[in-house]
Amino acid sequence: MDGAGGKAFCAGGDVQMIREEGLAGGSLPADFFFEEYGIVFRLATLFDRTGCCQVSLFDGITMGGGVGLSTHGPFRIVTEKTRFAWPSLFF
Repeated sequence: MDGAGGKAFCAGGDVQMIREEGLAGGSLPADFFFEEYGIVFRLATLFDRTGCCQVSLFDGITMGGGVGLSTHGPFRIVTEKTRFAWPSLFF
């Protein structure tokens, strides 16, 4: 995976929209998180399932779901430009 747009690596989930949809009784939150956590599970168990491992190189801003998608591998490399942020969690 690689960030698109050059500003930050982020999964792209609109947390506010997902929250509002959930409060309105919509199925978007369940659908969104089922899909996202399925991807996270597959990444977290990649080595056990396939013998391949995820290597993550962080070279800039990594935000929100991008953090969740990129931190499960056994190898995480950061540079002096690396910053992690999760605005919806005030991090």
